[in-house]
Amino acid sequence: MTESRRGAGTEREDGVVPFPHLRRFAERFTAPWWLATRDERAIFYAGVSVLFSVVLAGAKFWLFLFEPSFFLIANVLFTIGVAIAKAVAVGAYRRASSSADAAAIPIGDQFRATLVIGIVLAVSAVVYMGLCLPLLLGDEVSTTFDPIVAEILALIAFIEIGTAITGVIRTRHARQPIVKAIRVVNLGSSCVMIVLAQAAILSFTSTESWSWGVGISAMLFGGAALLGGVYLTVGSVIRARALRPPADP
Repeated sequence: MTESRRGAGTEREDGVVPFPHLRRFAERFTAPWWLATRDERAIFYAGVSVLFSVVLAGAKFWLFLFEPSFFLIANVLFTIGVAIAKAVAVGAYRRASSSADAAAIPIGDQFRATLVIGIVLAVSAVVYMGLCLPLLLGDEVSTTFDPIVAEILALIAFIEIGTAITGVIRTRHARQPIVKAIRVVNLGSSCVMIVLAQAAILSFTSTESWSWGVGISAMLFGGAALLGGVYLTVGSVIRARALRPPADP
């Protein structure tokens, strides 16, 4: 009695199907949408990071209630801005992917979503820099926190840095504009979280001079996030105009 060698689950000459459970599993298994392509996986993880950012923003606000500071509330608002920017990207992608072809997202819709993402990132960076400006001017002379608060802030900062860098790595080969925008948002987030980690670690020294140093870092890294937002905003406008059909003479 011979058996066909075309693979498990195919019928033999006597009509018996070997390993029927494997065949049933193969027939029923369909990959979820977020496993289909690299860009879709990036969108899925961006959606997860939105919830993650909201939780971390709540944790920072809870610490703010114990240690009121312009610096802390600036970090809370920036984290919320990052969550909103990613939520815009995920929402636009999911609305477009509800059609029959999940990968065929109109390029014009992507540029419109990228424009909104850039504006949200730029505004968040401006608000962050404005609230951190007193550190640079000396109006707020210290970023010293209680040891337990500093430890929690450092932990939150390193978690967010790790999450942002992971997001950058996941989107390094992105092709769609909306996924590239998520990469820029992650880069801006990692820059700002470096300042939070710096402030949390240096707060153990309890020296007033570190507040000025943290203020400089906030301006530099916040400025980098602002440039990212401006890049997304201006770039999306220029590319969207290039897609318009030329006017009739």
